[in-house]
Amino acid sequence: MTKEEPANGSSNPRFQLLTKEMVEGFDFEQILNGTESADCREYQDLFSNAQGVAAENGNENAVTLYSALGALCGFHFRPDDVNDPYGPMVQMDGKRSPIPADFRPVADVVASMAETATNGTLKARLCDVAWLLNRRRVDLGLAAISAYCQIVRDVAAGTKKFRFEGSNSPCSAQSRGLLKRALSLAMMKSVGLGKQEEADIRQLVELLFHAASTGINLRDVHRMAKLALQYDIVPPLEVGGSIEAWIQKNAAVDDHSRLDLLRLASSAYHEGGSMPDHFRCRLEIVDTLVRMAQQVEENSATLASGFLSDAISELHGIPEVKERRRELRHRLVDVQTNISEEMGRFSQEIDLKEIIDDREASFEGLHLRDMMFAFAAMSHSPAPEELRKQATKSIENHPLSSIFGQSFHDRDGKVSYRAAGADLMSAPTDESLRPSIAQSERIRREIFAAGDIQTARRLINESYYVTDDTFSALLKYSPFVPEEIIKTYSRGFRRFFQGDPVSGLYILTPLLEASIRHILKEKGHDVSTFDNATKTQQDLTISAMFDQMNRELLDVFGDAIVTDIENVFLTQPGPAIRHEIAHGLMSDGQPYGPDAAYACWLIFRLCLIPLFPHRQEFDQTLWQT
Repeated sequence: MTKEEPANGSSNPRFQLLTKEMVEGFDFEQILNGTESADCREYQDLFSNAQGVAAENGNENAVTLYSALGALCGFHFRPDDVNDPYGPMVQMDGKRSPIPADFRPVADVVASMAETATNGTLKARLCDVAWLLNRRRVDLGLAAISAYCQIVRDVAAGTKKFRFEGSNSPCSAQSRGLLKRALSLAMMKSVGLGKQEEADIRQLVELLFHAASTGINLRDVHRMAKLALQYDIVPPLEVGGSIEAWIQKNAAVDDHSRLDLLRLASSAYHEGGSMPDHFRCRLEIVDTLVRMAQQVEENSATLASGFLSDAISELHGIPEVKERRRELRHRLVDVQTNISEEMGRFSQEIDLKEIIDDREASFEGLHLRDMMFAFAAMSHSPAPEELRKQATKSIENHPLSSIFGQSFHDRDGKVSYRAAGADLMSAPTDESLRPSIAQSERIRREIFAAGDIQTARRLINESYYVTDDTFSALLKYSPFVPEEIIKTYSRGFRRFFQGDPVSGLYILTPLLEASIRHILKEKGHDVSTFDNATKTQQDLTISAMFDQMNRELLDVFGDAIVTDIENVFLTQPGPAIRHEIAHGLMSDGQPYGPDAAYACWLIFRLCLIPLFPHRQEFDQTLWQT
């Protein structure tokens, strides 16, 4: 993290001590003399080195100035974000590197440097940031547009270079970022719309588009065509036609790249209103995807099924393709039958001896009542914030494995859930954290089930004979259990404790829904729907309750328990036990697994939680004979 301490001992960054007096008469660009770089990140290194030299020489003003310039050049450039184009380069553990907002106390000094700067790359950065800090300085916004254009022209002329050799093209990804930021400013009514700077940037992009269309670099074509289409610089039909002409001229292009260009051409035709051309491009996309599936089917059924799924999706909305869709769906099913053979398992042995020994020691000599309450209290539902924190740490520790999207398959090979890769340059979202949370929770449940649940059930059965009446003696006092299903609950728990997880799981899972509905009713909440057409009412399902009454559930159960129920019974990519049981998707072996054991234990815990303060009032043997 960038956390510089200023000379006065304040906790604020040193660059916030910057004043106009420090800048006046100081050639802060002399450090850049002779450099051919057009890359702000390289400027950051140069200013950082200059700051070190100034510190050795005792020049405090220069140290402050170079500190500010280094921070300004060190932002993470995000041209796709129109309103917030600069973010922190590093962000973790509640700290971050500088962002433009940190310069608000010295915004006038940044504007002063922007006005006097002559280096195109530095001027573009200073003008853009100064405008962000003071939107009334339209002159600085216009100067930023011109400076961005000049950088690209200098790169095209060979007088300036980006950091990496392969990017030294006016159509490179780096150039595209600068052009897009300039276009964003130019299209703003409050900045460049209708002014000469807008005409300049649009003319530059149009020239680059035509140059790329006659070149041989596929990525250049894609970048410039997309930019020209997005900002309506070139007519959409011309964009689509140019792309198709380029593909025909460069027939050897690989299929992945062909897909990118065809999708862009399809969008261009759609925007231009030429639906026959739009559908034709999409059908060519389908043909390409099917060909790609054929090429990999022998070696990877998973990859082939992914291509076929994309092809089927691409057919949506295209007229007269019903038979083609049916053909591809049949083919997809055939390919998916081979996915299970590719799903290898990675195992890691875990020594559970210490967990088992501790659990045996904690149950030794207990009466049945105390064993039951101890069983329910063996663990607790983890707080959602703790789950997010662990998942975020996992992404930070293993960034490469987190940036790729993931797909989760059912036992037939069908994709049941897709997760996008994490964006390492921004704060993780709940959606991006979900696969990591699901993985860590799966491991937690597996260890808990094998070490604690299995051990505790064995000890209870070795010490006592449990019957339906054993559980009824407890459950009839639990507000979580509706009176009319106490015996059914008791039978489910008896089966679970006695080693019949199939009966236990299939009995208890539907009862969870009944109990949640019962609790919400007791709290005065309406858990039904009313059909105005038929004038009938229906109870909400558990999925509907968690979707429509989430706030009420959080008030009643707390976020930890609500999240645990969702992760175990309802949501993907978890085991989704309620869905599996309700729709007959659970295999014979799944009730014997750790997720099923944890599910039954969690329901038992929910039944006993309200009774914890009163456990001494129960008979120690639970009225056993």
